[in-house]
Amino acid sequence: MQKTLQLGCAQGIVDTLGGELISYKNNGREYVWTGDPKYWTGHAPILFPFVSALKDNKVKFGSTVCSATAKHGFARKSQFELTECTDTRAVFTLVSNEVTRAQYPYDFALTIAHEISEAGYKTTYTVKNTGNGDMQFCIGGHPGFCVDGSIEDYELKFEKAENTDLYYTDENSLFSEDYKFSKRIESYTFPLLYSDFDVDALIAKDLKSRKVRLVKKSDGTGVELDFNGFQVLVLWTPPKKQAPFVCLEPWNGLPALTDESGNFEDKPYRIVLPAGKEYSVGYQVSVLK
Repeated sequence: MQKTLQLGCAQGIVDTLGGELISYKNNGREYVWTGDPKYWTGHAPILFPFVSALKDNKVKFGSTVCSATAKHGFARKSQFELTECTDTRAVFTLVSNEVTRAQYPYDFALTIAHEISEAGYKTTYTVKNTGNGDMQFCIGGHPGFCVDGSIEDYELKFEKAENTDLYYTDENSLFSEDYKFSKRIESYTFPLLYSDFDVDALIAKDLKSRKVRLVKKSDGTGVELDFNGFQVLVLWTPPKKQAPFVCLEPWNGLPALTDESGNFEDKPYRIVLPAGKEYSVGYQVSVLK
């Protein structure tokens, strides 16, 4: 089920499938990727309770072994309940059930809130531990942003001068500190080239900046992403498709490591949430006109 949010020149569309914001238009211009299946059917999915792939499609939570073949966890393909909706805000909730427990052994309530304004929109993820002991998870966003023509007409502009490595994953989507990309993020800008994504996603995990801009070089239009609260930023566009969008993905987590034990507790950037407690994190997108 889809709902439309509206405020002045801004319009958003949200969907109970994945609790996802699937459109944000400002003055008639679309900023969120449309989901054209020629390139990628997603828009801005949530990644929960893990990001990227699992090693050998399984992971251990204590003594419990769980299997999952799909990347990025089950939440993005789950039906959420619309629990709040106004003209400008929608809140979706997913509660643990038999289906989720087959892949993830914890009881939880996951909410996704989207709020639009004439300046942009904000997405907030909240996890409540409804079980009796600690729960652990990774979480992230995967927002895709439309570009006018080619991503090569755009560049990334960081809030602070950067000096950090980029990493890629292997053919099984596994991560290693040895998988350093040939280019680094240096100073304030990073040009976008389709050929850089032949290795698939590029992962940055040591950024000083909490904001990054996707800017068209000719006129300065685009979006600004505020990803404060996230430890990792992932850049992605489908390899070798010349797609008219790029994803700027804020993550708390990393893909499975090539040498990991298979225990979830060994995952970098994972969140440990005590029983009865809540954890919230989100990102904000501002339109650059």
